[in-house]
Amino acid sequence: MKKSYLYFIVKCIAVSGITFLLLLLLNYRYKQVMEDPYTDAHKFDYMDSTYNNIQIANIGSSHGEYAFYYEGLTKQAGYECFNFAMASQTYNYDLAILSMYREHFAKDSILFIPISYFSFNNEVVNETEKQSLNAKYYTFLSPRYIPDYSPYVDLVTHRLPILSAGEDIVKIFPSGVLSPFLPLKAFAAESDAPTSEELAAQFYEKALNRYQRHMENKEEYFIQERIDNLYDIINLCMENDITPVLITTPYTSYYTDMVSSEFKTEFYDTIHAVTDATGVPYYDYSQDERFTGHLEYFADADHLNTEGANAFMNIIKEEIPEYREFLQNNGPIHSGDPNWQPPN
Repeated sequence: MKKSYLYFIVKCIAVSGITFLLLLLLNYRYKQVMEDPYTDAHKFDYMDSTYNNIQIANIGSSHGEYAFYYEGLTKQAGYECFNFAMASQTYNYDLAILSMYREHFAKDSILFIPISYFSFNNEVVNETEKQSLNAKYYTFLSPRYIPDYSPYVDLVTHRLPILSAGEDIVKIFPSGVLSPFLPLKAFAAESDAPTSEELAAQFYEKALNRYQRHMENKEEYFIQERIDNLYDIINLCMENDITPVLITTPYTSYYTDMVSSEFKTEFYDTIHAVTDATGVPYYDYSQDERFTGHLEYFADADHLNTEGANAFMNIIKEEIPEYREFLQNNGPIHSGDPNWQPPN
């Protein structure tokens, strides 16, 4: 009886071990062939080895990600800059990132804090989307900094993504093995460049889509937790010799015109309450006529393209006193190292 029991235990351990080993092998194969869903988070891979004296930076959602373009300051002038922004990033994750990387900032650095129309609410529309968007933070943030850290999410999105592969599981098979069973994809022919009327119609459609995502079906536009997060970000900056600057990046008129005047009144009242309480400056470029009607500066209704970001950077360098004075009073960290280049 004792031998049978011992044999059963050994058999269970062996089966469990083989199953776990097979899972690890499948997971390894899946990581090799899957399309990386967290490419925008890879910039943090270089943080410890490259960015230890950040002088100019920004946080924020995709508005910050696309509006702040530092190539001229980094590769040509030698300043150490970093864009912490990522798509749909909320203030609680901005705060988490800054808390983890606060020691990577140089003394007397400057941080741009974008404020978008949706900054004070939750952009995600359901729990599944929230989990999908937040999963990328598990790839570089320490668990103690991740808001509402979940070991389960960590396991299925970062450690063992094979567990959440779903239909993507077919990617682990060699090319062609399952092709007879997969639906055919149709590819549209490339069209000629759109006319001005067609371009305007496209931007209107994009603006409508963006507005609906950002503004419709929201129970609350101004969540106190997000406002508190902003205060915490400002306090963190002040405690670490970082100059915070609040800013709203340029949008097209197609986007801003869809937002009601009632919302804008509460939006600016909320910002002014923060600036009055903290003394932090705020600069609004959302309806700046140098951008709003110039579609050549935009990738879509509310995101600048590279040309627009370059124009924006040149303008704020001249118009924002805190930024202008910073550049006048602080030389580039890497001015004595002509071979220094930030990672691409």
